[in-house]
Amino acid sequence: MKKFLAVLLSLIMSVSLFACAAESGDEITEATTTAPQLPKIGIISLKLDENTNKAYSGFTDALKDSGYVNGENVELLHIECDKEDELVSSAEELCNSEVKVICALGAEASKAAKSATTEIPVVFACVNDPVAEGLVEFCERPEANITGVCDYPPVFEQIELVYTIYPDVERIACIYNGADKDAIFSANLASGEAIARDIKFTHYSALTENEYEYRVDKAIEKCDAIYLTDDALSKACLAYTLKHAKSKNIPVFAESTELVEGGCLATCVTDYTHIGYSAGELAVILMRGLKTVSQVPVEYATECTVVVNSKVMKDMKLKLPEDITESCVFVNAK
Repeated sequence: MKKFLAVLLSLIMSVSLFACAAESGDEITEATTTAPQLPKIGIISLKLDENTNKAYSGFTDALKDSGYVNGENVELLHIECDKEDELVSSAEELCNSEVKVICALGAEASKAAKSATTEIPVVFACVNDPVAEGLVEFCERPEANITGVCDYPPVFEQIELVYTIYPDVERIACIYNGADKDAIFSANLASGEAIARDIKFTHYSALTENEYEYRVDKAIEKCDAIYLTDDALSKACLAYTLKHAKSKNIPVFAESTELVEGGCLATCVTDYTHIGYSAGELAVILMRGLKTVSQVPVEYATECTVVVNSKVMKDMKLKLPEDITESCVFVNAK
């Protein structure tokens, strides 16, 4: 009997110990299976347009190629703002989320990100002139916590395109909105490249549609080719410009794909997917601590694509050089 009681007591104690161990084990299991917090990357922008959307895709592609997959080993926090006055608070929200790095798409988003933090690295993309925007003082060695990739307009390549298609060109007329700072910037860059090729470059700035049309009439009497910047006034007066240029058999080149689709002959445009990809590569370098921001110079867009209006080319009976036709994108007039 005593032996039976001893065995029974032993069984009861074993069961109790097993239950306690199981209960304790459950707690340990819960604690150890809690998913670790993923490192976060912040992205801030206004509502994505055609260019920033391409840059966003390029940015995420670069992260994937570096081994960072959203939801697996990194968390992407993207805030799109409807209005510019929402950008600063949204940038502060990303900072409070303890992101490792912020990608800012566009000049206003970049300025907001810079104002929100002096410690978290910021990588900008789709910014025309980071010095003029007050983001950096020196592109070669950023002095604060921000660097990136700027979408400097490829006007050098655009003027080179004019020269490649028309090697005998001697005079280019540039017609643009004199109140648009980006148009002025592009016109001045284009002027420098033309002068470097010994091509006379004449500025025709205007502030109203009537004045613009007057400038067109003057320009077509004194040029071999016309170059239009991508501004609202040039778009508004495009039909007038094309009609009068055609009457003199003068080719019209442009700064943007939109103007080429509207009837200009050709342009050379920035590859925004590549800009975003380059920004993603910079973000990875900074997130891994391989370099500090001051060791990462601002980069410039290096990839661009020639866009040609095939209908205009046919109407002008042009035959483009083979190296252009093999790589360019053809569009038709709208």
